[in-house]
Amino acid sequence: MASGSANIVDMADARARLGTGEVANVGVRLASVRERQGISLQEVAARIHVKESHLAAIENVDASALPARPYALGFVKTYAEFLELDPRATVEQFKQDAGYDAPVEIETEKFRAAEQVVEAQGGQMSLPAITAILAFVIWCLWQLSLPHEVTELGQPDRPQVAKKLDVSAPTPELVVGELVEARIVEEIAPVYPRSCASSAQTVETVDVSYTVSASGRITAERIASSTNDCFNDAALNAIRRWQFEPRTIDGVRRPAYDQSYRFQFDRP
Repeated sequence: MASGSANIVDMADARARLGTGEVANVGVRLASVRERQGISLQEVAARIHVKESHLAAIENVDASALPARPYALGFVKTYAEFLELDPRATVEQFKQDAGYDAPVEIETEKFRAAEQVVEAQGGQMSLPAITAILAFVIWCLWQLSLPHEVTELGQPDRPQVAKKLDVSAPTPELVVGELVEARIVEEIAPVYPRSCASSAQTVETVDVSYTVSASGRITAERIASSTNDCFNDAALNAIRRWQFEPRTIDGVRRPAYDQSYRFQFDRP
C-alpha cells in the first residue's frame, strides 16, 4: 500500500465468482456480499425494516421460516436492492432455491367421486351427460396444472398477458465486459486532532477500508489498522466526504468493494 494515494483493489474476479456457481445458492451469495460490506444482519434489519430472523431465513433459503410467499419475495427484493444487487435476478434465483417454482401437484383424488358416478351410472346416463362430466373433470385438471403468478410485495395487480416463449434463444452467460475502476474526484484531507499531539509519535498512520457505491459515495467505511487509535475518528470523518467517479462494467455503474486508503498524520 503506497502512502498518500488510494489503493483501488480489483475485485472483478471475486465478484465474478459469486455468479459462476462457486457459491451454493442465492442465500450464500447475499450473505457473502453483506459480509464483504462489513454489515451485520442486525444493522440490515434496522435499515430496511425487515426482521433479523427473516433475513437469516433468506440467507439460509429456509422458506418454512418466512411468511407467505408474496411477503417473502418482497423481503428478498428489498434485501437485494439494499446490497445493490439485481433484485429481479435475485428474486428469481430465490424462487428456484426455495422450491417456489416447483410444479403444482395435481390432486386427482378430488375427482375420484365424479369418475365413480360416471362408472356407476354409465349404463343409465345419456352420452351428452357423460361427455359433460368428463369435460368438466378435464377442465379442472387443466386449471390446476397452470402456473400461478404471484404479485410481488408493493406491486399492483396486473392483468395476465400471454407470453411467447422463445425456445431458440440461448440462456445468456455471465460475461465480465470492459471494466473501469472507481476514480477519486474530490479528496478531503483529515484535520490533525490537537488532543492527540501529546501522545503521538512523529508520524502516525491509519488504514481505512471502504466501499464505493454505484452513486460514487463512500459506504461501509471502517478502520483496518492504526498506529494510534486517537487518530481513527479524524480519518473516518475525512473519507466520508470523498467523492468518486464510480466503477463501471460496460458503462453500467457498479459498486467497488474492499477499497483501502492510508492516512498519514505528521505531528506539527
